[in-house]
Amino acid sequence: MARPAIDKSDKRSVRFTFRMNEREEKYLIKLMAYSNLSGAEIIREIVFKNRLLQPKIPVLDQKTYGELKRIGVNINQIAKKLNSGDKVNNIDATLKNLSAQLDLIIQHILHDR
Repeated sequence: MARPAIDKSDKRSVRFTFRMNEREEKYLIKLMAYSNLSGAEIIREIVFKNRLLQPKIPVLDQKTYGELKRIGVNINQIAKKLNSGDKVNNIDATLKNLSAQLDLIIQHILHDR
């Protein structure tokens, strides 16, 4: 099956070249990583569509995901014991520890951009 024909008015046949210094190039590379677009797409979005770039969706690494899963399991175990009427030893310390771990993960996610 052949590729559909592009309308002549939509075909990008004009090339425009410009120069950047190293600082500008680094910034463009940073924008490319931030938005997951090519340099040409970024320039077209900003110049012709006057749009701000949207960040790509961050991916949690395996360690962070595993830690969040462990925290969820711990909370479920605590809830199960409390709901069954069993006494939970050191619940305050455990909850403080889980809260501190969650705070660290949230800080890592927020400041990892």
